Amino acid sequence: MLAIDEIKALFEKKAPISLDKIRTLLSSHRFTKEELADIACSFTDDCFCEYQDAQNPRYPDFVAENMCSNYIIDALKLLLDFGLDPNMIVHDDNVMWNAIWIDAPNIGAAVLRLLFENGGDPNHVIPSEQESLFDWLTDKLFHDEYTHDYFFTVQCWLVAMAYGAKSQRRNIPIKMLNGNSAEIFKNFELYDYTLEFLLRAPGEYEYWIMHIFNTETKEEVAILE
Repeated sequence: MLAIDEIKALFEKKAPISLDKIRTLLSSHRFTKEELADIACSFTDDCFCEYQDAQNPRYPDFVAENMCSNYIIDALKLLLDFGLDPNMIVHDDNVMWNAIWIDAPNIGAAVLRLLFENGGDPNHVIPSEQESLFDWLTDKLFHDEYTHDYFFTVQCWLVAMAYGAKSQRRNIPIKMLNGNSAEIFKNFELYDYTLEFLLRAPGEYEYWIMHIFNTETKEEVAILE
């Protein structure tokens, strides 16, 4: 088995995942940036919406303690130590784009933060997507409020904005309050939101206003209309 396939197989085994074995394999071979990106995409693919599966009674053998998501941050730190470029596209895939589908609480946004801190571009574009990562998240933000993954979509969106993401297609109607800047969302774990649903006029389409607040102080820090 090739070293790259052996590393992928180690991670796919879920718990217990041996990060030491992964480090040993990474040390034994000089991986290219493309190969490291391929491994990173494989790791994040293994985390795809697995938290939802862990909560599904139809999958009694799939438990949260065995999720790849529990190991993904430490695994990506390993890859970064060996030269992972978060912006690298391989097989029309990218690790940051994969991260937004990690639905374990707080993990997807934490992965994005790690990758942005290590050179990842929050305005990253995969040519086949024809839009930036941030614009893709923004579309989900404004249209998918009733889906199970909406909470971590909001978290990822806030983190991207904290690291300087700018929409290429629309004016984002967010207002930071009380002298706060979007950089506070680097600590996204401190923030939550509520949606205030309104009607434009009787019988017309319902819309919402998002109120974002600090969960510890209860201070409202931003409003998105």
